[in-house]
Amino acid sequence: MAKWTTLPADPLQYNPYQDAFWTARRARTCTKCATKFNIVEHLVCPKCGSLGLRDFHRLTLISGRRGGKTKAASIAAVEEAMVPNTIGWCCAPTAPKLHRYILPALQQLIPSEWVVDFSIEFGDIRLKNGSLIHLQTLEDPDQGRGQGLDWVWMDEASELTEEHWHVLRPSLAERRGAAFFSTSPRSFDWVYEDLYKPAEESVPGYWACRYSTSENPIISQDELDEAKASMPDLMYRQEFEADFVTFTGAVYGEELREHHILETDDAIRKHLPEWPSIDPDRQVLIGIDTGADHPFGAVKLVKTENALIVVGEYLERNRSFLEHAASLRAMAGTQTRWAINKNDKQPALELAQHGIFCQKAENEVMAGTERVKTWLHNNKLYFVRSRCPQTIKQMRAYRWDDNKSKDGQNRKERVFKKNDELPDALRYALLSWPSLPKAKPVEEAQRDLSKLHPEIQVAIERMRRLEGREKEPTDLAGDFWG
Repeated sequence: MAKWTTLPADPLQYNPYQDAFWTARRARTCTKCATKFNIVEHLVCPKCGSLGLRDFHRLTLISGRRGGKTKAASIAAVEEAMVPNTIGWCCAPTAPKLHRYILPALQQLIPSEWVVDFSIEFGDIRLKNGSLIHLQTLEDPDQGRGQGLDWVWMDEASELTEEHWHVLRPSLAERRGAAFFSTSPRSFDWVYEDLYKPAEESVPGYWACRYSTSENPIISQDELDEAKASMPDLMYRQEFEADFVTFTGAVYGEELREHHILETDDAIRKHLPEWPSIDPDRQVLIGIDTGADHPFGAVKLVKTENALIVVGEYLERNRSFLEHAASLRAMAGTQTRWAINKNDKQPALELAQHGIFCQKAENEVMAGTERVKTWLHNNKLYFVRSRCPQTIKQMRAYRWDDNKSKDGQNRKERVFKKNDELPDALRYALLSWPSLPKAKPVEEAQRDLSKLHPEIQVAIERMRRLEGREKEPTDLAGDFWG
């Protein structure tokens, strides 16, 4: 048994976002009499004594760095453990982060007289009320497998993956447990798509808030001003203002914009007038990304008069080519062009056995991504959200890998090979399509010469005229005699 050390607590000052998080987590509704109550004030319904259900079972606290999110979540974890005979996990991406942030936060809140046993080896904190708090690292998703839980807290969730959450989630099913997440944002990742966005859309059971570092009353404005002046704008916005931003490391960066994602039927009908049906005579493109150690992916595009529209997706693992082929044929139209990586010779042969004959597409990543960017830049490629949500998610998370090897040597630029099946399938589809959209006209910006010396202005303007960049002055004599 290790000795439990109670650390002196930092002063807690009011933060409206933290307070709203605690209020949402504590909220319960009685299933018998519909009474609303607070779990901290009443363990059961004060009117009829029945156990209530949580109003929110997925809560996400997103803030800038040093915004107090770990502090707020640790208070929530201790409050959960105050309910007798409960089991909860506090999770961090790595052991150092677990012992550097989560454990000290708990030691500031839990008095030593509450603790019956503390095992630093197994990460178990057993309390006198029969509750157990377990400290768990998640370097590997399989570390999330374990006992049934009443609650789980995942700190720095954006440093983890969707797979970590999917492995851990079944542990909450038996006891209808809650999960709360604290993190700084990292672009439009799984935390945004699976947790924050559902809360924004008022999906039952989901709650989220996002606030900047400046909302933490102990952070000085001078420190923030200095950081803003010395950091790149995008990095400052993410780290201190908790913005969801797209970095240059994202393959499609700012090219993939909200207007490329069609949400409503009216928006879709501007491109596909017959929607929600699709004219069977329209040309269909289906790009395929096969895989043995990763999911088999495919995307379906239809050609319209002005653009290509992604209207379908397929993403399955551990299925036979017979099953894959059946699903792909269900996606196809009467005029379908199939595209596959030119190096996938055996998978192409397997698909041919089932009547799917694929055109070999170039697999050069740079060429393929530039092709996709061209279609996006010219507003000739759109996505129907309801039909391809996984494609949109993977496209937003698609990023370049570190181009340095472990020994510090530069290596060829490449993408991060995880959750990339659908973007790859899209690349192959577009590389198999011979026509490119016409480029937008680029308006050449003229340098403002007004602040230059008059003689320099005259010289530059003359050079511009000689180069044909400006019209020659009118021939006054010719105009007069004409």
